Amino acid sequence: MNDELFSDDFFADEDDNQVSTYPPWNVLIVDDEEEIHKVTKLALTGVEFENRPLHFISAYSGKEGQLAFQEHSDIAMVLLDVVMENEHAGLDLAKWIREDFHDHNVRIVLRTGQPGQAPETSVIRDYDINDYKAKTELTAQKLFTTTMTALRAYQHIMILEHSKVGMEQVVKATKNVMDKQGFVAFTKAALEQIVTLINVTDTLLLDLTKQVFETDINRRSILTICGTGKFAQEEQQQHSTTTLPFAELIERAITTRRTIFEEQELLIYCQSAHYAMAFYIQVDTSLEALDKHLLEVFTENLVVGLKNIDLNDQMKKAQREVIYRLTEVVESRSNETGFHVKRVARYCELLAQLYGLSEEDCETILFASPLHDIGKVGIPDRVLNKPAKFNDEEWALMQTHAEKGQQMLMGSHLTLLDAGAIIAGTHHERWDGQGYPQGLSGTDIPIFGRICALADIFDALCSKRIYKEPWSIESVFEYIEQESGKFFEPLLVSLLLDNRDKFLAIREELTDE
Repeated sequence: MNDELFSDDFFADEDDNQVSTYPPWNVLIVDDEEEIHKVTKLALTGVEFENRPLHFISAYSGKEGQLAFQEHSDIAMVLLDVVMENEHAGLDLAKWIREDFHDHNVRIVLRTGQPGQAPETSVIRDYDINDYKAKTELTAQKLFTTTMTALRAYQHIMILEHSKVGMEQVVKATKNVMDKQGFVAFTKAALEQIVTLINVTDTLLLDLTKQVFETDINRRSILTICGTGKFAQEEQQQHSTTTLPFAELIERAITTRRTIFEEQELLIYCQSAHYAMAFYIQVDTSLEALDKHLLEVFTENLVVGLKNIDLNDQMKKAQREVIYRLTEVVESRSNETGFHVKRVARYCELLAQLYGLSEEDCETILFASPLHDIGKVGIPDRVLNKPAKFNDEEWALMQTHAEKGQQMLMGSHLTLLDAGAIIAGTHHERWDGQGYPQGLSGTDIPIFGRICALADIFDALCSKRIYKEPWSIESVFEYIEQESGKFFEPLLVSLLLDNRDKFLAIREELTDE
């Protein structure tokens, strides 16, 4: 890690004396009399609500009122005259605000100098306004009271509105995160959603699993995974808590198993039965109560997600154990060693990575490919272990192992076993359509089958069998190159030949001798 990343200067505020400010309340005055504008502003001069001053916007007709709304998206209150360019201009504007502009949050106070032109009963009944005042009754004190009441109502409405929008964001964010498989992918997706959810820049993702669950205190550590903003250059690296400036926050979070909120930094903490993670965040201003509530709800959902990863891991382990047991059955009946299936699995994983498959698919083929020959359990020993070339009848019987293997594994609805079924049933198909059991060709052959076909043949040619000696490496590579576009997909052949050292390293690591 770059030592400067966590220096004192790095954490220092750009302006320690900076005071956060909130925008003023926008109050729109719509009246065709200039004197009314002056008197209203004079009466409300210096008035504040929730430590936020008033900002007055003037309009002198219904049309100007519409323009004011189009230019200001956050008008909290309208003091609206009725009679302006015509006898019902104010009522028309009120209707436009609600029905055409679709602003149902702004508080509309209708005030008129000619009550007879707009009777209070009919106006309250037919228009969505919030108060009705005759100009003669609006003394300075009553104007103050009316304004405070309107702004308080608007504030409560906006809190509810923000809560609704915030909850929708939490739902969307949770969905985006829950779609991810695996701890690292899950945590990175969660970090992206947190940045969007509370509009922060400087964040750091921490894996605290070893710190929380490691029983040997000397082996406990914290893994930094990635970050944004000031932490964008952060790479995966192990740390002890003493090397991190926010160690005290981490310890408090682990002890209380809760998110820690400080004035300008916070640590979001999530823990399940086998995982623990945290998001360290620096903020320029204190988080509002609403932001904290959204974070708490989102954090609760993240904990559920971690528990799901726990369950998914347990299910994968169970599937791998089943595969391991099934592979042992095949090995016990065949003269092929367990290193064959291990090598094939590693070759498959490497080819999948080089081919550009997802991390999840690479992991799937790694653990499912050992099942490629599971169908051989249905082949008689006299054929399976014959030390000579098969006759036509024996060859036809041997070919049935692909379909038998697929039928044994298909329909489980378990990721690894379903993938194993595909591999078992298609790893003897050929790119040119001359393979078995279905005679598939080209990309009609599933990519898992295409990959395993090359990996299996590569290892078989390199290895000793009861019926043959191993080929030389040069001969193996020459044969594979010749079969490009025939037996094997050309791109896969190119990937193997261009990375032959990596495949030979796996062969050397898992040698039969």
